[in-house]
Amino acid sequence: MSVVVLCDYAVGDLRHVGADGVAVLPVRHDGAVTLLGPVVGGGPGVCLSCAEDGRLAAQSAVVPRRDDGMRVGGVPSPAHGPLVDALTALVLADPDAYRDRVLAIRVDVGTVAEHPVRTRPEGCPVCGPLPDDTAASAVVARAPAPVSPGTLRGANPRTGGDALRAALVDPRHGPVDRLTPIGDLPLPAVSARIVTDDGQQAGFGRTATFAESERVALFEAVERLAGMRPRRTRTVLEASFAELGPERAVDPTRLGLPDFPSPRVTPYTPDTRTRWVHGWSYSRGTTVAVPEHAVYWGGTPGTRFLHETSNGCGTGNSLTEAVLYGLFEIAERDAFLMAWYQRTPLRALVVRDELALHLSDRLEQLDYRLECYDATNDLAVPAVLALARYTGAAPSAPRAFFAAGAGVDPDAAVRSAVVEVAVDVESAAKRARADPAEHDRERLLRLLREPELIRTMEDHVAVNGLPEAADRYDFLRPDDPVAPAPPDVPLDDLDALLEHYVTAWAAADLEVIAVDLTDPPVRDRLGLHSAKVVVPGTLPMTFGERDRRTRGMPRLRATGPLPPHPFP
Repeated sequence: MSVVVLCDYAVGDLRHVGADGVAVLPVRHDGAVTLLGPVVGGGPGVCLSCAEDGRLAAQSAVVPRRDDGMRVGGVPSPAHGPLVDALTALVLADPDAYRDRVLAIRVDVGTVAEHPVRTRPEGCPVCGPLPDDTAASAVVARAPAPVSPGTLRGANPRTGGDALRAALVDPRHGPVDRLTPIGDLPLPAVSARIVTDDGQQAGFGRTATFAESERVALFEAVERLAGMRPRRTRTVLEASFAELGPERAVDPTRLGLPDFPSPRVTPYTPDTRTRWVHGWSYSRGTTVAVPEHAVYWGGTPGTRFLHETSNGCGTGNSLTEAVLYGLFEIAERDAFLMAWYQRTPLRALVVRDELALHLSDRLEQLDYRLECYDATNDLAVPAVLALARYTGAAPSAPRAFFAAGAGVDPDAAVRSAVVEVAVDVESAAKRARADPAEHDRERLLRLLREPELIRTMEDHVAVNGLPEAADRYDFLRPDDPVAPAPPDVPLDDLDALLEHYVTAWAAADLEVIAVDLTDPPVRDRLGLHSAKVVVPGTLPMTFGERDRRTRGMPRLRATGPLPPHPFP
């Protein structure tokens, strides 16, 4: 085994290190950092090119790390020569232990840290080629999925204690490069910033404690990473729906096509060719192809005829659990949009959850009255619409904020919706101070008059907070609140619960399809699975009126123009 010292190198040169099959320990110098490993060549492991790609991605999104000609380097520090020699001897004594990790020396302070590295997410022909996506790879074997007592989650000791943080958080290589407690919200909140090619992204946790919020943020980070781009298989099927037919593929017209022309998408016809991935139809008991861009919401290539969000993504301790929570999110967004677009009178709900009651009190101190409504519709998943309605006298204060929650425990659904709406209320002033031009009243009034100009989630929220938008939600009246009632469903086995909803939705001509998005390294280390649930015929949540997708939705029976939704 040899040692190769690199003081001045191009990113493209790294793929050749160890390519001859002889084990090599690379020692790289980059400014104030000296990096030893990973050991490459002569055995399985992470290649040097992938290790460097992950490191540069975590440094900054603007680093041109995919430019093979970009040069990196540094002059070794003489003071740390003995330390480098000692660490080199450590690696050479057990090289196989360092095929997926790097030792980093900060030469300014003399500290040493060990960092796990991984194959780049999209796969690598050298150290991690992705298998082709095929119908066979999408087959799901059904099996009982018992839950932990008092939860709708399966047991998973691999995420206990500090295991989740240890496996995911690394400031030098990611995939989560920073955990940030957020101390100016009405409850403990944590963000988990992720390393991605798709702009700034993060998972968020908002619970009663910072420890639990950190866990939730990390779970959501896993879910977001899985949903943006393929990490499990390589997309190979490109065809039109006319070529595939309804037996092999989802009819794109049932996914909700854009209501308006958009420069971001191609107008759909049955002959439009696009890329497809295979999912599992729980309704048919067979595989079915789904447009790739209707599954992944990041920058996938190819022709796109709709714009997708993270709607229907779920993560859990089994694939069944991930699918079930993705299904709950489908139900939540569908219930909210159905009620909003159809101006459905909803029953007011009594708030019983302790955290929700605390947040209601906080909102009252800010002159907002909390109202919760039962938005459960024909999908029969308890769904809650939360409204924080302004009761004060300040003329510039937003008049309303909205949120939603769904799940078989209606009190938990209330809590979820209330947390979201309370956080939105208390962060609104900070958003306005940070970007006053976006929250300028005259600009928002123009968006109210010309809704096609609405582009972002923040636009949706801000426009519907105007006093002039109050008639959009005058169908919500908090009269005679009732206690929420749970549905009569199986609660001791997730597969049985999923089957209950698959059967019930089939009666409404709704097909439940799931695409396995599981990231293999996360599954192998943490036992976590991710899925994207697609239910043709349900209303998808979109942001930006040019991307709204209600065309071809027979369940939606609205009269008149559809007002932009206020979902945060």
